[in-house]
Amino acid sequence: MVKGPGLYSDIGKKARDLLYRDYQGDHKFTLTTYTSNGVAITSSGTKKGELFLADVNTQLKNKNITTDIKVDTNSNVYTTITVDEPAPGVKAIFSFVVPDQKSGGTSILP
Repeated sequence: MVKGPGLYSDIGKKARDLLYRDYQGDHKFTLTTYTSNGVAITSSGTKKGELFLADVNTQLKNKNITTDIKVDTNSNVYTTITVDEPAPGVKAIFSFVVPDQKSGGTSILP
């Protein structure tokens, strides 16, 4: 074991660890609005470094049917339809994404 001065990178390491421990570098905001007829609209955004990601989520409830629609920064539309009790003891969930990345469809550029 060599005795001598420590590594330059170790200088102030304890202070940095104390200051930056449990520090989140990302910034996130969420805004939720509810209407009187049961529609919930949530907008959220996250900034990770120079990248900004955002989405808008809408939830509609009507009797035993709940529809969730989410649009993200990449213009993907995620839809989930949940039907509670279409028959006794049954719950049905339908989920799909538009555009479907697995469909192999072509896109038309302007």
